Amino acid sequence: MRTLRSVIVVLLLLSLGLVLPVAAQDAPLRVVATYSILGDLVQNIAGDAVELTVLVGPDGDSHVYEPTPQDAVALAEADLIFENGLEFETWLDDLYTASGSTATRIVVSDGIEPLPFEGHDHEHEGEGHGGFMEGEPMVGTRLIVNDYESGMVQIVDLRTNEVIADFELSAAASLYPSPSGRYAFAVQTNGAITNVIDSGVSAVPHDDHFDIDFGSPALLDAAIEGNTPVHYTPHHDQIAIFHDGDGAATIFTEEDLFAGETATVTTARPHHGVAVPMGDVVLISSPNMEDMDAPLPIGIDVMSLDGEILQSFPECPGLHGEAAYSDTGVAFGCADGVLLVERDGDTFVSRKVANPTDNPDLRTGTLYAVEGAPYLIGNYGQNTVVRVDPVAGTSEIVIEAPARVWRFSFHGEDSSKLVALTIDGNLHVIDIATGAVEGTVQVVDPFLAPASGRAAARPTFVVNGHMAYVSEPLPGDIRGVNLETLEISEERIFVGGKPSALAVFGMAAESELGEEHAHEHGEFDPHIWHDPNNAVVMVENIRAALVAADPANADTYNGSAEAYTAQLTDLDAAIREQVALIPEANRILVTSHDTFGYFGNEYGFEISSALESVSTESADPSAGEIAELVEFIQAEGVPAIFAENIANPDLMQRIADEAGVVLAPTLYTDALGQAGTPGATYLEMMRYNMEVITTALQ
Repeated sequence: MRTLRSVIVVLLLLSLGLVLPVAAQDAPLRVVATYSILGDLVQNIAGDAVELTVLVGPDGDSHVYEPTPQDAVALAEADLIFENGLEFETWLDDLYTASGSTATRIVVSDGIEPLPFEGHDHEHEGEGHGGFMEGEPMVGTRLIVNDYESGMVQIVDLRTNEVIADFELSAAASLYPSPSGRYAFAVQTNGAITNVIDSGVSAVPHDDHFDIDFGSPALLDAAIEGNTPVHYTPHHDQIAIFHDGDGAATIFTEEDLFAGETATVTTARPHHGVAVPMGDVVLISSPNMEDMDAPLPIGIDVMSLDGEILQSFPECPGLHGEAAYSDTGVAFGCADGVLLVERDGDTFVSRKVANPTDNPDLRTGTLYAVEGAPYLIGNYGQNTVVRVDPVAGTSEIVIEAPARVWRFSFHGEDSSKLVALTIDGNLHVIDIATGAVEGTVQVVDPFLAPASGRAAARPTFVVNGHMAYVSEPLPGDIRGVNLETLEISEERIFVGGKPSALAVFGMAAESELGEEHAHEHGEFDPHIWHDPNNAVVMVENIRAALVAADPANADTYNGSAEAYTAQLTDLDAAIREQVALIPEANRILVTSHDTFGYFGNEYGFEISSALESVSTESADPSAGEIAELVEFIQAEGVPAIFAENIANPDLMQRIADEAGVVLAPTLYTDALGQAGTPGATYLEMMRYNMEVITTALQ
């Protein structure tokens, strides 16, 4: 999108044949402000001493603004450009480059401590399902940790490394992120249940981009019960959980699970098996019926979701470990190699990849695949990792480690690299193609693998982008390792107990959220102006830049800044007087846009942008989504909800009516109102917003 915008601007400039003029020495200072609120601040300081152009005018939305050729001309002619920063004007860099401007850019948010996007408290079970492809690179914002002895899970916010929630489970669990990345599945083999934990992180559509909402984690009511659940296997948006105790697999999507709609298929007898869902069928392990005591299966059956066996591939003795390497292909570890089962229309075909050596004591029992990688990686005995090329049908040794390889995974940002933890406590980064060890760092003390057949708490790790998080059960903490530099974070995440299972969730992927999300909202909240104390800092940045660029008018700028700062101080005092009139229990803003973080932080309001899904004229939420919003508003117990001027007024009114609350008059958020409205200036906007909030919540 950014590249497209810059190309459009350049082409329009060329088509218009514009020659960009150069200002004369005695001309007024030519100043550009990127949006209307900032333009009003600049106008109050500069007055008639400058020639001011505002790019995004009243009622304009800077998040989705499309620059024009006239904007490029304004930048090319400008001496100073005032911008908000904090990734508020995501289109500005391309416009600046396309215009050829040499103007000085001033970021008015400098000196203001930015707030991370966090603190929203709504939990809608149906939100945020993204349908990520299995193995797609994602970056988690939250870490879930399971204690080996108590079964408790704790949620760590990776932006602050603080534990923000904990939940008691019935038993120790293996942890897996859901296909959307929002949820974690806690598979409790000894508890006969799989619980679902909501990260609280969701992608909320807003116009043509997504906002990330950081809500509270929750242990959901949705759960999958079954005898000895072990293998959790996602494929596309489907999930299968295989229950060894009865040889049955439960198949569902996230939406199916929350709707109470799952399918169950059952094999001939209990065994240590696996199932991989593939749309209308499931690839499910076939137990050894000749040796009823054999725990491992001997092959794969293609089974319909109503339990009919359609095809069988009984050429995988001792089957253990699986990975989907393409949309239609799945690999299974066997005692004598790797079985590849591929869909070809309505039928399936199989191929066998031989082990890299003919040593009968070695086999591949764990496999990993990631989208974009040309191969799978798997263990081969205790010290060796192999790469399996499903196209060439080969299996080759990547590395023979000097110590037992305890855990291994793909690098989170580079699928050509392997990350491995060995029992000597070292974490290694390895080039998969060549086997070259690119770096090693000792992250934990050396440890022993548990004796055969006996489980125990041991260190483990999970990869999240360029970071690895390594648990150490004895001190009960987790350490972050930068996989690019192999530097260990000085700060430890202390969770106590014996952390022995980790997963990252609350994730976002570029292909799901798109370029608009990646640039429209960054890590920090850009809506700094909703706290007048921040406006004081903005004014000082404006004053200093004007004085430096135009010292002849320094007295004008200094005097205006002093007078306007006094008005901002009075505004802050007036807001505090208004806030005092609102009962503390009512100081909750349920809004249609994530914009009041600084206001809430300064004046003691709880902020929820629960209504973002109805924040545009074209919004069309389902009846179920509306019902969830109504239920949430009623649970909050607020007397009113609030919308901005880009909200869908009819839909907002319907939700307010169904929830039995007042829809307050429209607030001004990201832009001033038109001349003659109550929000025509920054001071008027802030006083009006506070009056509306006070009246609605008293």
